Amino acid sequence: MQSLRLVDDDLTFDERGELVWMDQVEEIAQCVQRILSTNKGEWFLNPSMGIRFSVFFEKIPNWDKMREEIRQGIFQEPRIQTVESIDFQADHKHRILSIQFVATANTGEEISQEVKIHAG
Repeated sequence: MQSLRLVDDDLTFDERGELVWMDQVEEIAQCVQRILSTNKGEWFLNPSMGIRFSVFFEKIPNWDKMREEIRQGIFQEPRIQTVESIDFQADHKHRILSIQFVATANTGEEISQEVKIHAG
């Protein structure tokens, strides 16, 4: 399946002004990025999509709970078979959470992605 590439929530165009399409691996990574950057309950057409942002902005961080929330979010993409690693860093000054993950698609291909969540 092919999808259009989004960058910062906008469609992308090549040097000829044509829309840019992605291959399957890029499309899966983009779908996971959309899931991880959606606050659960935010999208009215699928309120169960996304992760609970509140888990990441508690005064006393629970790193295991945060990692599990990310893992569950990644597995919302049905084409993800396994998750090999999850790393994340919080930039408290700028209120940004950076998530890096490596997963394997059901095709056997590796998906590696970084997602930034802005909290305000």
